[in-house]
Amino acid sequence: MEPVTTETRITAKDLHPELWNIFDEYVHGFIDRRGFLDRAGKYAVGGLTAAGILDLMNPKFAEAQLVPTDDKRITTEWVEIDSPKGYGKIRTYIVKPANATGKLPGVLVIHENRGLNP
Repeated sequence: MEPVTTETRITAKDLHPELWNIFDEYVHGFIDRRGFLDRAGKYAVGGLTAAGILDLMNPKFAEAQLVPTDDKRITTEWVEIDSPKGYGKIRTYIVKPANATGKLPGVLVIHENRGLNP
């Protein structure tokens, strides 16, 4: 890790790899916030605090780029699809380019068990 100066902005990739292991334990419930802060404290250098490290590592869901549903470049719709074996329906949100024709490639997004936004 390079020395930190007032001109250097620290990013998550600049952090010690062990911090990611500690963070993984924290987000999966193996240690609490206090445990994370205690263990991360030894990596806090150059004015960076353990709380600052936690803030840097936490995903910023609210800051994610959003595309308005009325953006003219896309079409959006909610569609319910029946289970092939009759186990109910799945509600899907489909977004595609507005001028698309024919078959399109797809991306299936399945969020983690804690939801899209914790």
